[in-house]
Amino acid sequence: MKKQNSQEAEKEIDFYDKARKIYTHVPHIGKKTMEITWGMIPPTIKYGKKYREYTKLLNDSQWWNKEQLEAYQIKKLKETLMYAREYVPFYKEEFMKNGFEPECFTELSELEKLPLIDKDIVLANEESLVSKQFPLSKLKVHTTGGTTGKQLRLYITKNAYVGRELPFVDAVWGRIGYDRFSSRVAQLRNQTLENGKLWEYDRKNRELIFDAYHMNDENIGKILRKITEWRAEFLHTYPSSVLILCDYIKRKGIKYDNSLKALLLTSENIYAGQKETIEKYMNAKCFTFYGHSEGAALAGQCECSEKYHIQSEYGYIELVDEEGKVIKEPNKIGEIVCTGFDNKAMPLIRYRTGDFSSYSEKTTCRCGRHYTLLNNIVGRWTQEMFIGKTGNKISMTALNMHTDIFKNVENYQFVQDVPGECSIRIVKNDDYTSMDEENILKELQNKFDNSIEVKFEYVQEIGKTMRGKQRFIIQNIKDEELV
Repeated sequence: MKKQNSQEAEKEIDFYDKARKIYTHVPHIGKKTMEITWGMIPPTIKYGKKYREYTKLLNDSQWWNKEQLEAYQIKKLKETLMYAREYVPFYKEEFMKNGFEPECFTELSELEKLPLIDKDIVLANEESLVSKQFPLSKLKVHTTGGTTGKQLRLYITKNAYVGRELPFVDAVWGRIGYDRFSSRVAQLRNQTLENGKLWEYDRKNRELIFDAYHMNDENIGKILRKITEWRAEFLHTYPSSVLILCDYIKRKGIKYDNSLKALLLTSENIYAGQKETIEKYMNAKCFTFYGHSEGAALAGQCECSEKYHIQSEYGYIELVDEEGKVIKEPNKIGEIVCTGFDNKAMPLIRYRTGDFSSYSEKTTCRCGRHYTLLNNIVGRWTQEMFIGKTGNKISMTALNMHTDIFKNVENYQFVQDVPGECSIRIVKNDDYTSMDEENILKELQNKFDNSIEVKFEYVQEIGKTMRGKQRFIIQNIKDEELV
């Protein structure tokens, strides 16, 4: 049975990989034809069997009662734990040390017998956390954005994103009418466009893409007009990016009319008062969900509430206090700890995310779903900005680089004192060479599109705040310097 399942998974991987490989080798005119054709194929066909299975599951499970949701989580946790013991050396050793027997797992609380892990533990045990079921050649390396300056290298199966992530995103956004195939979606996130373009249409994904790196007044006005003219229904963006649009609308005294149904806000915290500001000036509802690069937890809002519904089918979430003790009561802030389901390449069990939330006093939602509810989530990304040569603002979230350019870097941090210039402080490891500097500079220049000159500063360590945290960017430009 295991061999059969593995073969079926390989077929799904082969289908998606073959399409991408063909695309990279066809001439330019052929690419355009392939993009149009690919965009016309419904997601349930082009994204494969796993996408269809998750989509069907989520259509049904969102209406399960609490007992059904808990039974599903116990089942998935037991599968994950047994798999981890069999194929993941790190967990095999941990389970033996703690006398933990996955086959005896029957209650959610039994997970508390296992120790918590965090980013540092994953960094120190990367090799032993990868499943031995797969050769590394069959896996894809996915890195975190490195908000603290330290990047994790995470391993996933090659079709994991389209097979697992997309159906959950589609299910959450679908609550407010989003449809991946038919909705008119615009993106203002972390893309840099070539030849000075402010926007272009992505035929493969049927989305209008805006350049987020040249947000000065002239370009903001053009972007806002294009959103309206194109009749976008959803704008997928960062809170910091859309707040730049709101500031422009406010300063210009504009009443912004558009066809937006919702703003899909991701990757950053949204603070008190910001939601009201965004909805007022953009004339559309804000909608957000919580997820992270580690792929072990997901929680989304619904059409009836601003609370976050924990997606019980995606992973198991706990909240812990400063001593690592599990929090059960409502309204008590704790760190989000998660155990992901169905990541066969590198499962994470009781992983401390560095994000914080609390349980809602309300245990039900008028939408009729029975997911556990969280209050506001405070994540690792903040909303600090880089300032370009022309006064354009670039969200630091846009530098969320999922590449391995920092593989030989122990730690890094940005410092900006002057518009259009910034320094990157780097703590090198023993394998760091001049080639690493060239690769990092090239990637940053691509992200900044030459609107910011980057200088390198090599240091022994990166300082921390009074609370022991590290800031990703130290921004020393005062508001009056931008006038």
